[in-house]
Amino acid sequence: MTIKRVNYEKKGKNFSCNNADGKRKKSDFYETPYSITLQFLEREGKEKLIGTILEPSCGNGAIVKVLKEMNLNVVGKDLSAGQDFLQEFEKYDAIITNPPFSIAFEFIQKCKKLTNYFALLLPLSYLHGKKRFDDIYSDSIFPLSRVYVFTRCPMLGEKLREDGKYNTGMMVYAWFVWDKKTIEKKPVIEWIDNNQFVLNRHDN
Repeated sequence: MTIKRVNYEKKGKNFSCNNADGKRKKSDFYETPYSITLQFLEREGKEKLIGTILEPSCGNGAIVKVLKEMNLNVVGKDLSAGQDFLQEFEKYDAIITNPPFSIAFEFIQKCKKLTNYFALLLPLSYLHGKKRFDDIYSDSIFPLSRVYVFTRCPMLGEKLREDGKYNTGMMVYAWFVWDKKTIEKKPVIEWIDNNQFVLNRHDN
């Protein structure tokens, strides 16, 4: 798989303490490598994303850029522009985002009110926790459908590369997908092999 050589100048938003010194950046703002979104779209399939997609925590637009490159109809919003997702009332066909980790729980609950399909990039450890088990994963009305685990740990927060490559970090990430059209009520775990996008000493 190759990444289109387009001019991605803007950055996206991510979260968590995965930079070298273990300190979280202000406002949970991290750059999101383009290949992370692209690999998800290729695995999940564009046919699930017909209609208007909201990216409610778009930062400067990394995820939005990739969605547009895939000819998807996406609207990008962000708190920095005065657009508070937790106060959102308009409904969408899908929501795809990389939410601020500190309020990921609130994002999930809000997504369930606004759409029948949403995907969030989260640390794999988000599967853990009693409150999450009780209030998110035990929800039989809108259960978690799929989890796509990256085989290698992407380093988020570095300057984005047009080829989608990145260094590795310590945090395991996964795309968590909620899809009301899924018949199976138990989540399926799959893997995304991202080894080809990990930088090595031969990369410039």
